Amino acid sequence: MRSILLPVAVFVLDQITKGLVERTVPNGAVIPVLGGSVQISRVYNPGSALGVLPTARIPIAVSCIVLLAWIIVVVQGIDKRLGENFRRGAGLVVGGAAGNLIDRIRLGSVIDFIDLRVWPVFNVADIAVCVGAAILVYSLVTGNPGGRSSK
Repeated sequence: MRSILLPVAVFVLDQITKGLVERTVPNGAVIPVLGGSVQISRVYNPGSALGVLPTARIPIAVSCIVLLAWIIVVVQGIDKRLGENFRRGAGLVVGGAAGNLIDRIRLGSVIDFIDLRVWPVFNVADIAVCVGAAILVYSLVTGNPGGRSSK
């Protein structure tokens, strides 16, 4: 059950923030925050990650595979053997993938709204996927997917 909480929390936070942006930020408007170093703007991204590749077929297929794999891992109880770091990283990736997948199914594109002005516009799901992937890679490269001290 614990393995489901993080992806669900990421998914819910992602959908709430996108809903707020959809309801309060007019399309094309820019709202400066943090002294203008960050902007909030509503952008519909029909492409894959960071706006590259204008078709969404690949991100949808990858998201479905990630979600199905995670469901199998949790149902089989394999997640309990993978360790806490690995579960956290995977949970972030799955929650983010689900958030963007729902947008693609519902709208045909993903709602992005965080604009650093030096990077493509992104959203909470994108942050979760990137942080989760970094945790997964780190835990696998260090040979310590569970986060336990090696003795």
